[in-house]
Amino acid sequence: MTSQVWMIAITVIYVLAMMALSWYIGKKTTKDETEFMVGGREFTPLMTAIGNGSILISGGYLPSIIMYGYMFGMGGMWFYLGWGTGALVAWLCWAGFWRTTGALTPTEWFEYRYGKGGRMAITVVILFASLAILGWQYVGCGDTIGGALGIDSKLAMLLVGVVVTAYVAFGGIWAATATDLVQFSWVFIIQFIILPIYLIAKYGMPDAAALPANFLNVPFGTIPVVKFVAPSVITFLMMHQSLLNQSPYWARAAGTRSLKACKRGWMWTVIIAYFTGVVGAFTGCYARQLLPNLESASAAFGSLMNVLPIPLAACIMAGLMAATMSTCDIYLVSGVNQLVRDVAQYFLKIRDTKKLLQWAKWGTIIYGMASVAFAIFWKGGLSYLFAFGTGVGAPLFVYYLDSWLLRVGNQAGAISSVAVSMGIVLYWDILTKNSAQVNSLWLIFPASFITLVVVSLLTKKDNVKPVSDKGPDAVQLEILKAMKRGYANAGAIITSMTQYSNDHELQAGHIHTALDFLEKSGYVTRKGQRLIAQLYFSLTEKGEATAVAHMGASELDTIAKYGVDARALEFMQWIKSGDVSLSDISGKHSIYMMELSAISEHLSELGLVNVFGQGRLKASLTDAGQKLLQK
Repeated sequence: MTSQVWMIAITVIYVLAMMALSWYIGKKTTKDETEFMVGGREFTPLMTAIGNGSILISGGYLPSIIMYGYMFGMGGMWFYLGWGTGALVAWLCWAGFWRTTGALTPTEWFEYRYGKGGRMAITVVILFASLAILGWQYVGCGDTIGGALGIDSKLAMLLVGVVVTAYVAFGGIWAATATDLVQFSWVFIIQFIILPIYLIAKYGMPDAAALPANFLNVPFGTIPVVKFVAPSVITFLMMHQSLLNQSPYWARAAGTRSLKACKRGWMWTVIIAYFTGVVGAFTGCYARQLLPNLESASAAFGSLMNVLPIPLAACIMAGLMAATMSTCDIYLVSGVNQLVRDVAQYFLKIRDTKKLLQWAKWGTIIYGMASVAFAIFWKGGLSYLFAFGTGVGAPLFVYYLDSWLLRVGNQAGAISSVAVSMGIVLYWDILTKNSAQVNSLWLIFPASFITLVVVSLLTKKDNVKPVSDKGPDAVQLEILKAMKRGYANAGAIITSMTQYSNDHELQAGHIHTALDFLEKSGYVTRKGQRLIAQLYFSLTEKGEATAVAHMGASELDTIAKYGVDARALEFMQWIKSGDVSLSDISGKHSIYMMELSAISEHLSELGLVNVFGQGRLKASLTDAGQKLLQK
């Protein structure tokens, strides 16, 4: 059997399996827009790490790690290590911060920090960036897959694009996560475990004498550490730090079941990136040893396949399609998330869950096929959009740094920073060839930072208003009551108010602004003004008295007696019979999974409930929970 027949057979079986799996997953999991967007916040550390790793191991990056290993030996691993270091920064600084903001998309948070104008400016560039990266993934794999299947590259792009769009429309981030589990496992096992083992068994360890000098030196090989154009270690670090702040990573962090799960998932993300970087460059060294006279290093991946056994080569080539799909799906989901939150809910004021879910599904089809059209009909233009896509990551990094630590930025500063960054990319990468001498990121990072800080300081004014003399308004009272029920951080407060927020057209930015007003008027205190501590709150005596005055006597009695509110006690009654799926409770009692996530996590922190599972989460009472119910 020829490699082409193997490839066609594997591809057909694989596509049918992924479509069937995503249809089944969507039918079982996606009941409302929040489950489409962030999976109802049910994702565990394993699912988060694999979801993040699937973005790295993409159809464009898989051949590239072999190419850079071919060019620079073990130094080529910095192509992945740069991404891993960006993930390390996110893990240590703001992946947990993203989760604890309670926002489903970054633009909700940016509205709070930088106003409506800042939100809209960032929304536009994120949508274009995601569109460009989606399209570029299709372009990157089109020639390879087309050649392997014996079809035109444009037809190959259409095939992959239609499949990805269809299965994301079936089940949103749940379908993306389930298929990522299969796709990541396939690629990781075949290319990063079986392939190097085969090469070692067949050829022994790489022969330093047959390779350029310093090729096997760790960690830099022959790659330059500092160079103003890619590739170099520092430029890879900047490029990937830019990409690691895009909206897909926010979606992955926002979808985790808890802060602890988020941090653990991102820790494993870093480990995956560093491992695959080293192994990928190691494989590239074999390509250089076995095929030393290639005309172009970009041919290293395809040429290496020609010296492998046909079944192994066919599985690796099919894995390239899997890798493309596993990257495209989450970029597609995160782009559609912006459409749902920024257009359907924010501008059109749609509140009905069924309509929002339809918006998400039709948005997926339109946005997904637009990216395919770009890839097929405007391949040259995609390089321009990709430059914008990378460029927008630089100010995003600056905004996260400001939000997390500096807290000096405002709307004027954010809009100016976006304009400056995009202007640099337009001039440096598109209108001129200056990027051939100096990568634009060397300019964008400092320029966006300086612009944000300087413009914000020049236009600084205090927009935080005290609560009116009449006392807290309805939203502020709801926040105080949520805090009295035991929800102590912004993410828990916002998630516990999911139904209320949907009914009253509220998003995370509105809740954060209300918390600012309450803090200024002495109803709540903030744990700190910087880092993640700024997202943790406690009631003052004034806030406690106000919350108590607006809550029923029976609920207050329940909290005083049992340490939990009536809704949490009701939840415990629902699960007292044994292990119960949160999804079943959500469907039976018409409650957002998001709210159940907040309730179950709160009770888990109190030691009253066990929450477990790698797919749909389940809950059961602990001994302490059983004893409480017996009272």
